[in-house]
Amino acid sequence: MDTRPWERPEIAQRFKVLRRKALLTQKQLGEIIRICRQSICEIEGGQVMPHPATWDRFCDFELKHNQPKIVMPTHWD
Repeated sequence: MDTRPWERPEIAQRFKVLRRKALLTQKQLGEIIRICRQSICEIEGGQVMPHPATWDRFCDFELKHNQPKIVMPTHWD
């Protein structure tokens, strides 16, 4: 897993950027990484650091979301 940055603003920024890029609400991101909307709000506001398990789930989602999409041809010639 990606190591957790020690600065709250850096973590907050990563959460916000990914959530907006994925067109998710705070509630939707929370459901994906299994935390409540309020926790997402507090992390994005730089008030708290995510728990290590939460950080791992966030990094997994971030990695999956940032992978390029591979489009397979519908018919082979």
